[in-house]
Amino acid sequence: MVNEIHSFVNWVRRRNTQARTWRDYRHVLNRLLTVTGDKPPGDVTIHDIDNFLVMLVERGLQASTINRHLATVIAFYTYLADDNPKIACPVLDHRHFLRKPEKLPRSVPMDVQQQFFAVIEDVRDRAIFLLMLRCGLRIAEVANLQLHDLFLEDAPPRVHVFGKNSKERTVYLSPQVFSAVATYLLKRPSVPSTFLFLSYQQDGLSTTAIHKRLMRYRQAAGVQLTAHQLRHSFANDLVGAGVPVTTVQKLMGHAWIATTQRYLDANDQKVQAEFYAAAEQLDQWQMDVDLRDNEPETEDEKQAAKLAKAVAA
Repeated sequence: MVNEIHSFVNWVRRRNTQARTWRDYRHVLNRLLTVTGDKPPGDVTIHDIDNFLVMLVERGLQASTINRHLATVIAFYTYLADDNPKIACPVLDHRHFLRKPEKLPRSVPMDVQQQFFAVIEDVRDRAIFLLMLRCGLRIAEVANLQLHDLFLEDAPPRVHVFGKNSKERTVYLSPQVFSAVATYLLKRPSVPSTFLFLSYQQDGLSTTAIHKRLMRYRQAAGVQLTAHQLRHSFANDLVGAGVPVTTVQKLMGHAWIATTQRYLDANDQKVQAEFYAAAEQLDQWQMDVDLRDNEPETEDEKQAAKLAKAVAA
């Protein structure tokens, strides 16, 4: 199976040379090899996948990560089926995929945002993290930005983003982000590399390097946040401003509207308004009950209470 994996990984790499998908696929399939051994792909059974699943669980991987591993195996067998339609994928949806909890996206509170950006003095890093917060870019999308992706002289200024699953989209720059990017470009070294954001080696930054910068800044600021939470904050702000969900979907680069819908669930103004309107009525009802309970008993109520006690005795 080693040769087939090598062929598949090279095919994925040729399809999108800038993405790191091929590295992730190679890592997953090499993990599978530790369970199955170098047997022909057609000899891998559902029981091998059972053992693969057990290994991933024992390593403490989350359900979403395990499901991505299984999706990689399916993609591998889909590729093989082009040459051999009779080959069957040993991954079964109902047997192997794990149910994962549906978590609402969490944005970064405003005070945490302010603390985080207050410690960022480097103009390059400030532009990087503002693109995540104000434009909703993923960390890999920021790392892969090229100079020719910028259209700063357009009205409005925009950036062409080559995103997840080779999906392209346009994002627009707010005045704050435009200023940050323009300031960085004035100080960017003139080098052959076409990457927008350069490392100290004057070539493109890796996602790992950006993540390390984020960890350094959040430690200095004494806050907890992730790059993806900055992206969540962008979507949450749009929804809070009443932007239609289809527009949010395009700006975020979501393939499915259901993904964007989660931001509506997390920030549903109508639900909030209806809850607080009902809460006011319930609070008033409770106040009326409390007032009645505190009122002095009338003579009739006193007689009724005595009669109830006598019957009970």
